Amino acid sequence: MGPDSRSNSPSKHQIEMTLRTCSKNLGSKLPCLLTRALLLHSHATSFGFKQVPEDEKSKLVGNVFSSVASSYDLMNDLMSAGLHRLWKDRLVSKLHPIPGMKYLDVAGGTGDVAFRIYDSINSVSR
Repeated sequence: MGPDSRSNSPSKHQIEMTLRTCSKNLGSKLPCLLTRALLLHSHATSFGFKQVPEDEKSKLVGNVFSSVASSYDLMNDLMSAGLHRLWKDRLVSKLHPIPGMKYLDVAGGTGDVAFRIYDSINSVSR
């Protein structure tokens, strides 16, 4: 069972192989039409300014995050002149986190809000 067996989407390799076969046997117009049909069937989604198969998008998003993760907080410092740290501290102070409560840091970047909540709970419980 290959990696594409879980999905109805054709892999890039399948599309390339189909194009080669059709090009050899049937001329130039059919491969173009066939490729369009395969790509339409692949459930494409947008990533930036291009269309990509849905099953590849999560890898691309992961690659983008991995490439900026080490400098994410520095970028926030530069773009907000350091104010993002004050905003996050203010958020946590308004939450009044206490032990036993559940918190969800959605789209948490480097998790700095979650860590602030954790530190706040630990300082209260001491």
